[in-house]
Amino acid sequence: MNLQHGKEEQDVAERRARRSPDIDMTPMIDCVFLLIIFFMLATTFAPLPGIRVKLPPPGKPTKEKPKGLIMRVHRPEGGTKDGVMVLNEEIVTYEYAYSRFMTSSAEAKDMLIIQAERAVPHEQVVKIMDLAKRAGVEKIGFATTGQ
Repeated sequence: MNLQHGKEEQDVAERRARRSPDIDMTPMIDCVFLLIIFFMLATTFAPLPGIRVKLPPPGKPTKEKPKGLIMRVHRPEGGTKDGVMVLNEEIVTYEYAYSRFMTSSAEAKDMLIIQAERAVPHEQVVKIMDLAKRAGVEKIGFATTGQ
């Protein structure tokens, strides 16, 4: 009998060793989700800096020629990415336009008017605006063409 009793104890010990402990993961997952929700709600998002646009009141267009710099941008042609840029009746590149902005008089730097056709990519207009702001142009205006 002693032999059988020893075998039973050994079987019980083997069963305990084979059985893995049950760990309930549900409370831990709940805590992780609550932490995620807490950090999402507690985080403040900084507003992205943008360009302040002051739109003019609606009215009839004037025929008088504005003072300052005038940049006309024509639609891209022949598979090119950017349209042709004309600054005060002179065809320019980005680099040359920047140097012209820098060397312009203070009166001319007061305002840049960008006149772009509809097919001109927004990226090109934004690049021109960025160059003008870096060169010290105070105000940027937009004009439309009939095309």
